[in-house]
Amino acid sequence: MKLETNSSSHQTVPKCETLRSSAKQVDTTALSVCFPEERSVSLFQFASYVPKLSAILALRPTLSLCLLSLFLLSISSCSKDEKNPFDNPDNLPPQDTTAIENVDPTSFVGLHQNIFKPTCANSGCHDGTFEPDFRTIESTYNTLVLHPIVKNNPAATYEYRVKPGSLSESILWLRLNEDIDGISGIMPLDAFYDPESEWNAKKAEHLSNISTWIMNGAKDMFGNAPNENNQQPGIGGIYATADGVHCNSGSQMDVPIGTQSVQVWFAIYDNDTDLNSYTYAKAKMSGQIGFETDSLITTYDLFQNQTTGNIQPGFTGEPVEFTHQFTFNPSQFAQDSTYYVRVHLKTDAQPDPTIIPQDGSQLYIKKYFSWRFVD
Repeated sequence: MKLETNSSSHQTVPKCETLRSSAKQVDTTALSVCFPEERSVSLFQFASYVPKLSAILALRPTLSLCLLSLFLLSISSCSKDEKNPFDNPDNLPPQDTTAIENVDPTSFVGLHQNIFKPTCANSGCHDGTFEPDFRTIESTYNTLVLHPIVKNNPAATYEYRVKPGSLSESILWLRLNEDIDGISGIMPLDAFYDPESEWNAKKAEHLSNISTWIMNGAKDMFGNAPNENNQQPGIGGIYATADGVHCNSGSQMDVPIGTQSVQVWFAIYDNDTDLNSYTYAKAKMSGQIGFETDSLITTYDLFQNQTTGNIQPGFTGEPVEFTHQFTFNPSQFAQDSTYYVRVHLKTDAQPDPTIIPQDGSQLYIKKYFSWRFVD
């Protein structure tokens, strides 16, 4: 390989044409690194050169140094810049500019189109940064109607952002008309600080439309009334007494042979329904863990405790109130079996009873609701 000498630096530098020829004989991969097409080199493109750089370093020391020098020169001397494709507005996603003509301004579609989206879904506000989320008609409805509030008034008198049929129980209505604590401002804040805003120009009309929507039941985009989420009841603990003596041992009820009467207590809780309103409250017992296969299920009425104060440790060890019980005579059951209990609760508003535990409950839960004979 011929070398040319730079007299000013007294360094020996490979002649490019000679290097091209020599590199072809030594390693064509290395050659492709030395003479890339002129273009901008991004971080990802640079990373693609790493295997080729390894090929250079695998050559003889003098040749590898020459090739490495040209490689770095080709990277640093690029003059052609790539354009960001997103600088072209044609490549951006389309904006939803659809507007429904002749929409009822008191409907939820009208409210979202005329008020919530253009006035409230502002950057850094109700655009998903803070709830309610007014970006879409679905997110607006789901974060408004029967949605628990985050910031209440000083008297803490509100439960929902929008309570269908009640302005006085909808904190949205309060926030649109009052500064609830003297520092939060009146919504929408843009209008609060900008007297010339569209909201202020049509405030009376907008408030009237929102009021009409709430008082008409706060129906959704399809005209359907909302369903309040009525949580199912639960059980926070279970214990039993055998002839008046506690007979729980860990996760199961152990009934001594010869016991005449077993009383089983449940700590039933229901955040949304008065315990007195159950029209069906039963305890069912089976000798099989899978109730659906047992045709010999025994059913007992659950009786609610009419006095308060039966406080016992629950499943978590914390004290809870035990509210319902049933009593049975164990002498009618075989002594070599384990028996499983399930609670059935129903109100007139429920199509089907709530069952605890269910078929799909974990085995250890089902064991809590079981009993056996012990010596």
